Amino acid sequence: MSFGRLASACTCLVLVACVPAGAADADVARAFRVRPYLLNPAADAVTVRWFSEQGTAGTVVCNDTTLTSQPVLARDLDYHDAEPIDMQHGSPPYLHSVRITGLEPATSYPYAVTQDGETLKAVLTTAPRPGEVGRGGGVRLFLYGDSATQPESRDERGEWIPSPSMRGGPRPDWAKQYPVDQTTAYRMNLALMAARAAESLRAGNPVLACVLGDLVENGGEQRDWDEFWRHNAGSFGTFASRVPLAALPGEHDLCGGPTSSEPLRDLGGYSGVATLRAARKFATYFEHPANGATDERHEGRYWRIDFGPVTLLALDTSNGGSDDTVDDTNHVLDRKDAPHVPDYVPGSEQYAWLERELAAARDRGAITLVAFHHTPYTSSRRGLPPGSGVRFSEHSGAPLRALSGLLQEHGVRAVFTSHGDMYEHSFADGIHFFDVGIGGDVLEAPHAGLFNDKQIFVADDHAPENWDGDTLVSGGKHYGHVEVDVSRTDGDGGFTVTITPVYAFPVLDPARPGVVTGWERRAYEDVFTFDVEAAPAADTPAAP
Repeated sequence: MSFGRLASACTCLVLVACVPAGAADADVARAFRVRPYLLNPAADAVTVRWFSEQGTAGTVVCNDTTLTSQPVLARDLDYHDAEPIDMQHGSPPYLHSVRITGLEPATSYPYAVTQDGETLKAVLTTAPRPGEVGRGGGVRLFLYGDSATQPESRDERGEWIPSPSMRGGPRPDWAKQYPVDQTTAYRMNLALMAARAAESLRAGNPVLACVLGDLVENGGEQRDWDEFWRHNAGSFGTFASRVPLAALPGEHDLCGGPTSSEPLRDLGGYSGVATLRAARKFATYFEHPANGATDERHEGRYWRIDFGPVTLLALDTSNGGSDDTVDDTNHVLDRKDAPHVPDYVPGSEQYAWLERELAAARDRGAITLVAFHHTPYTSSRRGLPPGSGVRFSEHSGAPLRALSGLLQEHGVRAVFTSHGDMYEHSFADGIHFFDVGIGGDVLEAPHAGLFNDKQIFVADDHAPENWDGDTLVSGGKHYGHVEVDVSRTDGDGGFTVTITPVYAFPVLDPARPGVVTGWERRAYEDVFTFDVEAAPAADTPAAP
């Protein structure tokens, strides 16, 4: 369907975006706490995962085969004592995870999941073989970050700072906050991706989505994870039921929540207890290809996915470097308190893994894309030097610049991050760095007095607002994502990679200032395209 047809459906979604948690869950199938969603795609397999209220086995029917789940009580998805009772669902749910194997590459299959008498149906699509594409001649990836979900965001509208050309100009008085709350913005963002995914799949091109960290506002608070899955496999939408979802952690996914008073102090903030609780929730929800980590707690926190001609390498940068130094990405968490979080600096196991995977990807001719949360080059407050105090950032992305030499050595052209809560494109050491932290959290502005000399494009400065009275006609900073399209190049067997920054544009009613009547898919004028020589179409061994 075109997004023009989707606009009316999106308007309907807006009508339920701000209802209480209990009412929002009323239309969720009673047997399911989280509806079935797709993980860990391969050319011949995919994982279907869901969570149920009861501990009885469920079934998955796909490709004329019936598979039975083995439910496990997900104890790590319990609520802590500081979470509001009215936002809790009672006892922890049961985890069901079924790996469907023996499938054909780049092929769509209807599947049905039955749990306690209720059946939900969708369609899954496998990845192409390494080096190959779908029957439509390509593959498509969506990348975004900082959805930062929490039920409280249903009523939270962020400050809407005007672009430079409109500062002090004829901007309506009401336009001091974004037209919709953060929950609605994230829903519209996912609706855009869902429409484009459906279009791509109809054309025969498989699709993968990756969240670049800060999935939730506080990783240790279960209600925030409940909200994330309402969006992706629940009452707000079922995007992940049709598009395989990969994710990497950000610092918010490690945070226990607002620091609690005694005796609940260790439930919040970045204590070892709080971050371990948060890390276990992330691990419960996601499955990624094995990385061979010697500490099993590091499995799934960094990973490699081969998706046709693309190799996507994801890192965990949520607590790297030596404590309280210029290479520390988390100045409020001591490494000795968080052995469950891998380091990424030279000499660490994760760095050695990255070095091996980059070399192997280059040897097999893959299009290597790298993803991590902390953006090395940004004009946001995350670009301040590492440290504590007003002139520093406790979660600075600057330490990640140390990876540029290794990435450049192995021919990486593009790196995707999200830490700055804005759309910004920078170029350094021959590498394009994209900050796409516009998933659904606040839309930050460049930090006063901070200059990113590697910047190519930032929405605040390069997408000036164009107003007609009370109606925004074009431009401005908005919520969105990056779309990566890889297509076979005519004639020489190579590939063309196109990176498009997409945003959900709110269509305003001229007669009712500030009222949104629909949504349009638009792209910033920062589309980046490059060609890659032919990659071999050969089977690739599993990541070590």
